[in-house]
Amino acid sequence: MLQTAIEGLAYGGLYALLGLGFFLTYGVLRRIDLAYGTVIMTSVYLGAMIASGLGLSWPAVFALTLTVGIPLSLLVAYIAFVLVRHDARFSMAATLGIWMALEELILQSPGRGRGQSVTNPLQDQSLWAWGLQIRIDHVLILALSLVTAVLIARFLAMSRVGRAIRVSAYDPTIAALLGISHRRMLVIATIIASLVGCIAGWSFAMAQSAIDLHFGMWATVKGLVILVLGGTQSIVFIVTAALGLGVAERVGSEVIGTGYRDLVGYGLILLLLACEPFLRRDESQPGDGR
Repeated sequence: MLQTAIEGLAYGGLYALLGLGFFLTYGVLRRIDLAYGTVIMTSVYLGAMIASGLGLSWPAVFALTLTVGIPLSLLVAYIAFVLVRHDARFSMAATLGIWMALEELILQSPGRGRGQSVTNPLQDQSLWAWGLQIRIDHVLILALSLVTAVLIARFLAMSRVGRAIRVSAYDPTIAALLGISHRRMLVIATIIASLVGCIAGWSFAMAQSAIDLHFGMWATVKGLVILVLGGTQSIVFIVTAALGLGVAERVGSEVIGTGYRDLVGYGLILLLLACEPFLRRDESQPGDGR
């Protein structure tokens, strides 16, 4: 069980990166972006496919992921939240349409939606302590997620740009009175959210040594699960929920079977929603990044 829980922490690190991306998108920008996970999948998939076709090594996959992911995220944000801006429900529907369009793009690509391999140079390297096997790449993923969380929290809470992003997303009128460019702040926040998502997608592909079409749905569901479990007010809650979900899924699948791993996460959502009236927190203010 302890070995399984340690492995769950690595998945929790991946979940934390996804949760941070959804926190920035929903908790800070106040956007319901259902295409976020599919944009990540598309970026990593195309990056892996191009790198494989050109015979490039694994660092090129990350570079290509960013090259595709950041412009694609900005394009999605422009279509769904600038061109369609009069009603949040229409914007959400637009992101759903973009999600379907991107999946069709991957199906029509030379890869045809089949899994694309991603070389993991640390896959077979492990540490042994007290009879427990700890994969080095899992340790690095967990450390990367924690460092990313700390950097985002400090950026939102302590930097001038981070505070300007929060003010601009919460009330554009106040931002304008303070001389803050609303559009510029949203672009910066979208780029940061895309960067975090690309890191999460690339880390997942490295850990699994592959990426496929199903990652988009998986990333969206996991991100929303963590958002429900951790709320939108605190990065600490997001990371804690992600790590707890990772451990719970791995231990739960060990007890009741691997086929029920996702059921553990869904069960936690239903339990939390059922108890929500008794655990309700005030979420009327924008996330402060603590």
